[in-house]
Amino acid sequence: MKKILWALLWLLIFALAGCAAMAGASLLALRHAVPPPILLRLAVFGAVPGIQLWLIALVFAALPGARAAANAPRGFGLAQGLWSMAGAALMMGCGAMLAYGAGIYLVLLRRLAGHHLPFPDKHNIPLLMASLLASELLAAWWLVWYVRRQGPTRLADGSASGIGWRPAPPRAYGMAALGALAVMLLVAAEATLYPPNLSKLANLDLARLLQGPPAIALLAALFVIVMAPLIEELLFRGIAFAGIAARLGPGWATALTTLVFTALHAPEKIYYPPGFADVAAIALLSCWLRLRYRSIRPGMAMHFLYNAGMLLVPLLAAGK
Repeated sequence: MKKILWALLWLLIFALAGCAAMAGASLLALRHAVPPPILLRLAVFGAVPGIQLWLIALVFAALPGARAAANAPRGFGLAQGLWSMAGAALMMGCGAMLAYGAGIYLVLLRRLAGHHLPFPDKHNIPLLMASLLASELLAAWWLVWYVRRQGPTRLADGSASGIGWRPAPPRAYGMAALGALAVMLLVAAEATLYPPNLSKLANLDLARLLQGPPAIALLAALFVIVMAPLIEELLFRGIAFAGIAARLGPGWATALTTLVFTALHAPEKIYYPPGFADVAAIALLSCWLRLRYRSIRPGMAMHFLYNAGMLLVPLLAAGK
């Protein structure tokens, strides 16, 4: 109860600090008298990023009084496995909302200064890229922190209840390449039997980023090929798998992490339902590689190759 009261007190402090910071920044940025009703609205708007920063501090266990004692024993099991996924989702949401909030605030200041600009929406490609990067970087930062918190012994543990960040034999990467090729053949078969509606797929956020200016398209491609596989494998086949397996066993860990991983891709696969099979296949093969070779690195390699192939094939086809 005491920790909850401390957390609520810090929530109030962060919200009020956000209000004060937003009002002060607005006065400095506009450099002219701001009507009190407008200033009040700007201050209230500042409570939103303040609450988001409070949530980030809470997830990172950085609030004095609301966090566990430094010498308190830390368990690792089902709760930690589920919390790894929930914490990553919260950090992704906070990162995306902070980026959009900053964009809205800047446009609001420009409008108050007499520049009639539209408020940013999903068609704003640079802001969409900033939102994606902010969400993924914040989630990656939290995952690295969470892994370090569990200690190097658990990180290098190749058992089902360990995170599995350890070397794998060369044949494991050969199997990873075969796995990526098998899933890409599955995609080709699906596209032949059930052709996708390309107009709907072109409206997806990631598709619009890849079709944007060259610099943004390159960043989006690096995100798809490198960043996403690293984060997703460390989270789902690393921390979450280990925590769930420690309590329920590797079978349940495979089922639950695959289910959540597949559901996470629903916003992009909902327009092409057969695509859920590809995502589930990647998840299941990654789990098999993890258990077979006692390492999450082959799964990462397979994920790299699959994502790279899914980007390169359309480009090569368009170039013919």
